[in-house]
Amino acid sequence: MKLSNLMHILYIHQHFAIPAGSTGTRSYEFARRWVQAGNKVTILSGKYDIGGLKTGQKLIERINVDGIDVIIAGTKYSNKQGFFGRAWSFLVFVLLACWLGLKEKNVDVVYVTSTPLTVGIPAMVIKLFRRIPYVFEVRDQWPEVPIELGIIKNPLLKNLLLGLERTIYKRASAIVALSPGMAKGVKAVLGSNQKRIEVIPNCCDTDIFRPDIDGSAVRNARGWEGKFILTHAGAVSKANGLGFLIDVAQKLQDMPDVKFVIIGDGSERAGLIQKAQFENLNNIEFTGSIAKKELPAYLAASDVLMAIFADYPILEHNSANKFFDAISSGKPVLLNYSGWQREWLDKYKAGLGATQGNINEFVQNLLTLYNNKLQAAEMGKNARRLAQDQFGRDTLAAKALAVLEYAGANK
Repeated sequence: MKLSNLMHILYIHQHFAIPAGSTGTRSYEFARRWVQAGNKVTILSGKYDIGGLKTGQKLIERINVDGIDVIIAGTKYSNKQGFFGRAWSFLVFVLLACWLGLKEKNVDVVYVTSTPLTVGIPAMVIKLFRRIPYVFEVRDQWPEVPIELGIIKNPLLKNLLLGLERTIYKRASAIVALSPGMAKGVKAVLGSNQKRIEVIPNCCDTDIFRPDIDGSAVRNARGWEGKFILTHAGAVSKANGLGFLIDVAQKLQDMPDVKFVIIGDGSERAGLIQKAQFENLNNIEFTGSIAKKELPAYLAASDVLMAIFADYPILEHNSANKFFDAISSGKPVLLNYSGWQREWLDKYKAGLGATQGNINEFVQNLLTLYNNKLQAAEMGKNARRLAQDQFGRDTLAAKALAVLEYAGANK
């Protein structure tokens, strides 16, 4: 993964995380590989509470993580924050990132990744004053997702954010989208404005999440012996719509050996726990956040891994880490939606998807796996093969690096 012309890459990611945290580490893994290829990488990050970075009380801190120069700036951000708390965190980070980005010396190209959409502002400011090109990575379709979910309702704010999105895309040298659906959405926003758009989905850490990991210690510690464990590991937010699993658990109360496990935290967790207690459900468990380095054993201890999203069409375009961790772990995967991920599961016979939000279809798929353990085991093997064939971290990191080289050469 060596470039002919090595670069200093300024990587702007407000929610940057390392393996010590309990969320996705795409930026860390990409940056680490780019450094190994001989490039210099400087990360501009915010203070993400589950990111794993050890931060103090200073407004700006600078540390080195595995050869990556990391600048940590701004106020703390949490998935539990309300709208105004998040907005304040975004604003502070934008202002500091503009200043710090302009100060950083000898930068050749900027790689900026959402969310939030506002991280594109520092990239545009740096391009305006320093003539440094940037590549914009679309992890979620902002502001379309929060608009469709009803989080952003004010017409003026909607128009402002849609205009910002369009401007960021138009001024980028290239765009990376994490799914085919997101790429289609970017093209719709750009209209006749031609732009290089590359689809580079989230990746599989096949050396971390593996089918040979022994999950028996976790099963013993959690009291899962003799249970059929279905696990969802990820954020517990409105977009995830995990009330769906509460409804599924209600339907299967008469099957005491079936248990649902929700790993993660977020703004919806407390309400979901309260709802499960109110319904007197004993077949669903909330573990809270688990560090990524401990997560493989929990996935290994599970029989089926799930990716659940709320019933909004735009969310079928997701590229959530939980899907890639699941197939890497060599487990059959259950989705409560269709889209591009279901197409891969169908092609490799690695799991089952459902019509988005269709609880009866989802339950039927679940029972298919429960009643056909040999078929489920074969699906797990196929899932691992899918991870290795299509979503290797080295291959996709190299593809992103090639986009950066293109941007640097086409200022």
